[in-house]
Amino acid sequence: MSKRATGVAVALLMAACAASSASAATSGAQPSGSSAIFFIDTTSWADIHYKVNNGLQLNVRMAVTNGRNEFTVSGLNTGDFVDYSFTYWDVACNCAFDTAWARYTHSGTSQPDAGTGTPDAGTGTPDAGPPPDVGNIIPLFNSGTALEPATTQDTSTALITRVGDRVRDRHARESQYQAYDHYLARYFENRTFWLEIIDEVAKGGSQIKVNLHTVYPHDGTNFRAFFRGLNTVAEYFHNGTFERVNDFLYTASVNFNAKEGRAIRVGDRMEIEAGVFLRQPVEGRFNYYGRALLYLVGSAGIVPFEGQGAILDSFALPAAGWSGGRTTLNYPYSNEPRNRFLQMALNMAPVNAQPFVEGRRLHHTDFSDGSHSEPGNPVMSSQVNKLGPHYISRSCISCHVQNGRGLPPAVNTTLGNYVVKVGRVNGSTVTADPFLGFRLQPRSTSGTPEADVRIASWTTSTGLFADGSGYELRRPNYTFLNVIPTNHSARITPQLVGLGLLEAVPETAVAGLADPNDSNGDGISGRMQAVVDPETGQTRLGRFGWKAGIARLKHQVAEALNRDIGVTNAVFPTGDCGPSQQGCAGASQELNNADLDKMVRYVALLGVPARRDLRDATALRGETLFANAGCAKCHAASLTTSAWHPNAELRGQTIRPYTDLLLHDMGTGLADNLPEGIASGSEWRTPPLWGIGLTAGVSGGEAYLHDGRARSLTEAILWHGGEGNASKNAFVAMNASDRAALVRFLQSL
Repeated sequence: MSKRATGVAVALLMAACAASSASAATSGAQPSGSSAIFFIDTTSWADIHYKVNNGLQLNVRMAVTNGRNEFTVSGLNTGDFVDYSFTYWDVACNCAFDTAWARYTHSGTSQPDAGTGTPDAGTGTPDAGPPPDVGNIIPLFNSGTALEPATTQDTSTALITRVGDRVRDRHARESQYQAYDHYLARYFENRTFWLEIIDEVAKGGSQIKVNLHTVYPHDGTNFRAFFRGLNTVAEYFHNGTFERVNDFLYTASVNFNAKEGRAIRVGDRMEIEAGVFLRQPVEGRFNYYGRALLYLVGSAGIVPFEGQGAILDSFALPAAGWSGGRTTLNYPYSNEPRNRFLQMALNMAPVNAQPFVEGRRLHHTDFSDGSHSEPGNPVMSSQVNKLGPHYISRSCISCHVQNGRGLPPAVNTTLGNYVVKVGRVNGSTVTADPFLGFRLQPRSTSGTPEADVRIASWTTSTGLFADGSGYELRRPNYTFLNVIPTNHSARITPQLVGLGLLEAVPETAVAGLADPNDSNGDGISGRMQAVVDPETGQTRLGRFGWKAGIARLKHQVAEALNRDIGVTNAVFPTGDCGPSQQGCAGASQELNNADLDKMVRYVALLGVPARRDLRDATALRGETLFANAGCAKCHAASLTTSAWHPNAELRGQTIRPYTDLLLHDMGTGLADNLPEGIASGSEWRTPPLWGIGLTAGVSGGEAYLHDGRARSLTEAILWHGGEGNASKNAFVAMNASDRAALVRFLQSL
């Protein structure tokens, strides 16, 4: 039995023992069209266990809605029955309690045009066929999902924190070198490690023990604790060494807080840095530093820090700055703005440190010649000659430069960092373009490319704010060479940080924000996207892409490899071919599953930059203006991730992405003519805003919205129409000072 299964069993046993003193909460079910809402009148945690028509039992954590825990079972027909029970925390007895099983029989009406939950037999691709039924969405994760080990542990003698790391060139606060956040040559070879912080002080003991676990033998290791920073910005009060236990384990301990001149106490701020000296001979450098990590004694887990005072002493960042929960990065002090989206999650699990850097290597590899995008790294011979035959870019990083937003290229040049989706539309069904497939790929490994697409020109328009000052907007005009698609949608490269956290958001949380019929009359009618899982055929919630056309991060990476680079894999083994294309057929698996998994882990576990300017009066006023203008109705500030995501780093995190992951009609000004799933040409998924204020530093310029037309955040707001029109009008009506404050808030994210 797994640890989680054991925990559930223990909880159920506790509930049985406490049943005599528990007070059963009111619970039941009520029909709602083709759905049923199951509820229990408690705001503590609650799980529902249910089976539809004697099918497989599902166990789901419920969400508090309307002052009670609710969960919706969708896609029910009249006469369908659901057997269900609840496990919840009863505050009366301070215990977990099980309700008796009950049966609900549905009396609502069936939903028209119900989806089959299977992939389109003609293509086996997510682009093809009619959209699936939203009412049949199956959660990605549940209590039966296999979980990777937790990164913290509470024992009778210590709090234990485990965190993965990679080597660094210089120290965290050395701005003169600009060599802390970058990656050194051969970063993927023997250069990861993990720390185990055993806090005995938390349990009444006198010391904190730190174990260093390595993937390669070390000849010497430094252990530094309690930041000092008086003579240099890399100075610590405690300067010791790790003692060798064996070639892969080294240990150190500290029992005195020299910063305060006393024994260590609960609440002390203990910054830690490891020094690394690889055993020689080794290819490349052998001596490095680790990341600066802040541990608060008596509280398990690493916390993101900000530097305060002249020496930038490390203090825990206020919760409002934790954009990515515990994945959130420390404030940067090494003067490397272009590297902000390249970092490991701060709470990196030991099991993922080495796969992360190996995934990064693949992300930076040219799939034609195997070269790495950064100097000093060897050719990856296992990936040579996998490019194409038709493709957009040769590597992931060539499109996702620095993992940031793309910038539109010069007029009349190939759109090498855009995806231009194409197809033929017949009602609600999209089929492949006969000569292009579902993606226009403007490059080819041999012969003439299938087609080309370029921005031929920009059309500009002007307008006035309420205070009389003017603004200019622009929109792209495209030209096609060789093949002119009937329907198309051009989409520029988005930033990559935080995607693993978005995958971990429960479907119930997104459903709770949806209001497809605008039942509250506020003009906002967000809809859930429904997509077919290419591996299981099940209907899933769409999360990724400009129209939320992909459900899982694995599928997003696998599809990009296939469609954008031409690399086949187990998820998408056939190339993107139109039925009339010549020399474009067959199935294969060029990238193996292990490498695909590493690439997914790399993207999933990128750290999210912290929100800045937390004490800036203008930015805080802008936050209020943002909410008052109605922007937060779509750009939802806070979400909580599932307890069931496989990666420990992503589970149970309170995050601040500023998205609801829903589709919204943004009006004719932003519309294209290619629907995707249930999304019409004018509907777009709310893009997350975390990290948006770092765009210029990471990308070297600014470009926003799905096609990069907006050159500033102000322009991006002014393009909002449809459901965003009221918020846009509120922004237009503001005076210049208020508009600047709202933009200042966005720049702090």
